Amino acid sequence: MQFIISSINGEPVKVSSTEFSINIYMKTLIIVQLLFVVAMAALLLLISILVTVLPFTIAFHIPVTHSVHKMSTKLQATKSSDTINTEQLLSTLIHAATHGAHTISTLADTARSGNIQFKEENDARSALTIADTSAQRVIVSSIQGAYPNLHIVGEEDESVQVDTDYQYTLKNDLLVNYEWITRSDGKADEPPPEELDINLLTVFVDPLDGTREFVEGRLPNVQSLIGVTYKGTPLMGAVGLPFPTTNDNNSTEVLFGLVGKGIGKVCTKKNEGSTLSEVNDIINYVVPKMGQYQTGDGISVSSGDSASVRSAVDLADKIFGGITRQGFGATGNKLLKIAEGTTTLSLLHTKTSLWDTAAPTAILNALGGKVTDYFGEPLIYNAKELGNKMGVVASGPGSNHLHDDLVKNMRGNKEVLSILNGLDVESYSGSQCVDITRDLDGYLLTPDYFQQAMGSSIEGAINSIYCPEDTAVRGLMSNACRVHLKPSGDTVFYKRIVFEHLDHARAKMKSAPHKLVRDVNSYKMEVSVEGIQSFKLKACAVYISHIYHVLSRLLSLPPKLANK
Repeated sequence: MQFIISSINGEPVKVSSTEFSINIYMKTLIIVQLLFVVAMAALLLLISILVTVLPFTIAFHIPVTHSVHKMSTKLQATKSSDTINTEQLLSTLIHAATHGAHTISTLADTARSGNIQFKEENDARSALTIADTSAQRVIVSSIQGAYPNLHIVGEEDESVQVDTDYQYTLKNDLLVNYEWITRSDGKADEPPPEELDINLLTVFVDPLDGTREFVEGRLPNVQSLIGVTYKGTPLMGAVGLPFPTTNDNNSTEVLFGLVGKGIGKVCTKKNEGSTLSEVNDIINYVVPKMGQYQTGDGISVSSGDSASVRSAVDLADKIFGGITRQGFGATGNKLLKIAEGTTTLSLLHTKTSLWDTAAPTAILNALGGKVTDYFGEPLIYNAKELGNKMGVVASGPGSNHLHDDLVKNMRGNKEVLSILNGLDVESYSGSQCVDITRDLDGYLLTPDYFQQAMGSSIEGAINSIYCPEDTAVRGLMSNACRVHLKPSGDTVFYKRIVFEHLDHARAKMKSAPHKLVRDVNSYKMEVSVEGIQSFKLKACAVYISHIYHVLSRLLSLPPKLANK
């Protein structure tokens, strides 16, 4: 839900689901609206019996001193009942990553000495070889052979065509009775669902992560990445290692993870002279307990050599009083160094893509780590935009508090904030709560958004915005802040509720789900007053002149709540 309100006195508005009294001339309108809400509640009850529903996503905005409004409400239901067994899917991805890794190792000499193309002129990171394209054909063709309707996004070919000449039969039983390596912090995540709705899955494939390193001969940095998101969140990943440092040159490894289960590793070895299709049976490989950061340990930060990440690394050095700087190649490799315990934090530039981060993020999350953008919000996996344009910060179990300290300071660093278009960092130099001023998908709110939401009620164009940290409210069940519009000087109070991102809401889903349903209904009632020109909130004695814009979206809830 997104909510914009005007207050008469222009002071910060504190909104809650409290009792309110309405001006006398509005009472008739309110009665009609309440009857409408009751009717809609009955309709939603009927719908909820027929469809499954997920954690409710809400966000409210509330500006100041004007008088136009619009509203949008969306119910997104499951497209069909097609399901896939979770561990069988991961098993096939592990096997596909094995084939991808073998393809790369087999073609290494030919690819590195052959024709090398560059997607972007003079950018070594955009190198493309026959190993990239061949590995993608093998991975995508084999996965689609097992799951023809699975949505796949591949780096090297947006159309992701199937080539039967590169298609192999994949095993779906590699994880039967598998002994997972679980979180080292002793905490337990919610177990993953046994079955997954195929319509809510996206597979992101980077067949050869680290092509620059591959061409330059830094082969241990090279990986083959297959990551899966479910309902927009990384759930599982398989990372093929064509040139592992732990075994001989005639073998490959795959490190994999499943959130709620843990991680594991398998390895394969080819007989001398064997072809790719004759790879021996995959065998389990012992994974040591991953190291965990302990208070007092030295802090190491891995990054690349891009100019766009240097200010972030310099800031980390300043915050933590000296760090060990580590330079590793390839996005997946940098993130997996955290899983290995080799590094404490990893900072990635603003040009990585979803296929770079999906698989290693799932592995880190399975260990209790964390991956966000520079400002503390989860990366956005809806495939509308494939780039991680707000950078990437990653941490492992035990160092998440360092992660939180770093992103908090990034929200107050002018150089880091300057990557955000439309944000005023010149006239306002303080910390900004850009982790709150997001839409329901997680994208930063723009001046254009506020221009459209407020319409003709504001004079002139909105060229930029800023959102002071000292106006932010981070509550158990909602977040809010005040947004300043430039150059008019008007301010907007913005309230955002995304239950799946709130620790308290997630805990309530486990312990008292009926109360979460009650909260959702309370928020529905709260936003039903949109369009009312004047009312008073008794609890805080604030007069509201207008609610401008409300956006609410009901995603799917667990089946046990579908009939609530």
